Amino acid sequence: MAPPFPREARCIREALDRTDPQRRAEFDRDFQEALRKVAEDYNTGHIDTVLDDWWGTAILAEYPPTEEEEAIKARADRGDFSGLIRVDETGLEWREDAHGNLWRTDDNGELWRGTPDGKREKVEANTTPEEN
Repeated sequence: MAPPFPREARCIREALDRTDPQRRAEFDRDFQEALRKVAEDYNTGHIDTVLDDWWGTAILAEYPPTEEEEAIKARADRGDFSGLIRVDETGLEWREDAHGNLWRTDDNGELWRGTPDGKREKVEANTTPEEN
């Protein structure tokens, strides 16, 4: 996971300058165009749009994905989401095991399992996901 990266024009520009000067020149053009538009209509949203568009690019340039992260992405691209965190309809995070079971620990330390058929149940405290 990449360390926090400020969503600021200066930081984006510096990251691109270190890693990809050609992309930095593209960012500069986009940012200057946004400044021109702001001068015309006083809508600073133009700057926000450029920062939003370039922030992720700068993070990936500064902190490229590791081999492990690339492997996870490739696996997910193939439709295999095992081992990844899933968020359910209520906002709860679940981790999937190799058998398709979803696991989470609630705020009280209770372990819960969600089965592939949608059933959710609390499991015994001495049971670990690997035992099921």
